[in-house]
Amino acid sequence: MRTAIAFAVVMLVPLTAQAQTTTITITNAPCTNPPPPAEVAPPVTPNVAAGQVAAANRNFALARANFRPLAEQGDADAERAMGQLLMQNCTGLQDKSAAIGWLTKAAEAGNVMAQNQLARAYLLGSGVPQDDAKAFALYSKTAAGGNALGEMEVGYLYFSGRGVARDLYQGLQWTVKAAEQGQAVALGNLARVYLKGEVVARDTDRAAYFLALSNERTTPEQRTELTATSQEIRAAVSVDDLSREAKRAMRWSPGPGSLRGVLSDAEDFRQRGR
Repeated sequence: MRTAIAFAVVMLVPLTAQAQTTTITITNAPCTNPPPPAEVAPPVTPNVAAGQVAAANRNFALARANFRPLAEQGDADAERAMGQLLMQNCTGLQDKSAAIGWLTKAAEAGNVMAQNQLARAYLLGSGVPQDDAKAFALYSKTAAGGNALGEMEVGYLYFSGRGVARDLYQGLQWTVKAAEQGQAVALGNLARVYLKGEVVARDTDRAAYFLALSNERTTPEQRTELTATSQEIRAAVSVDDLSREAKRAMRWSPGPGSLRGVLSDAEDFRQRGR
């Protein structure tokens, strides 16, 4: 987990905010025995969606056979899929340098998911020299277009001062934008905001509320990233209060302006001279 003010950030590509593009689900868990990189003849009609299905079934050679011909023809979604496939460590195909090449092509063509994945590579130094400024620039581009993952990551980078001057209020604004789209980790980060009391007044009930909102939407991997925040909140809030806030959270619906109260809390906190 990253540590700025201990904001939990997950690097998975969300399925919800990218309905216009396709996604591969491939594990990032350690892999001691990856499958052999067998070759498969390209289908008569290569198809990114078919490659997705093959990847989900761990038939990575068939996935590549579908992605590569389309990627070589300049299909940005296939370029992104090819880049993601080659970035993984459990496919028998890993080639991070080639992956960066495909992701860069797709990102330059405007593929939002590729831009986010390339930003992640720069943030982690995976296949490229680690470069927070480039990561911030790429995430800022997707965030400006309303992508929830980009907004969440820009918020994290402002909170942590990576690639940009540390600015808690800017971090909060971008985190709220992502959270209003229902982005689970952003909601978890708002829980952390209220627990820490650095840009809003400390409020453990509000922290429990946002933790509940986050838990309703997290994948198991994301929930793991939020473990530390969850443990701290549960230690600070009674069982009855946790239950009350969880019930309140069930009535919330994402949408623009649905969390404007968070920014009002921050403004009140700032005006009190904190």
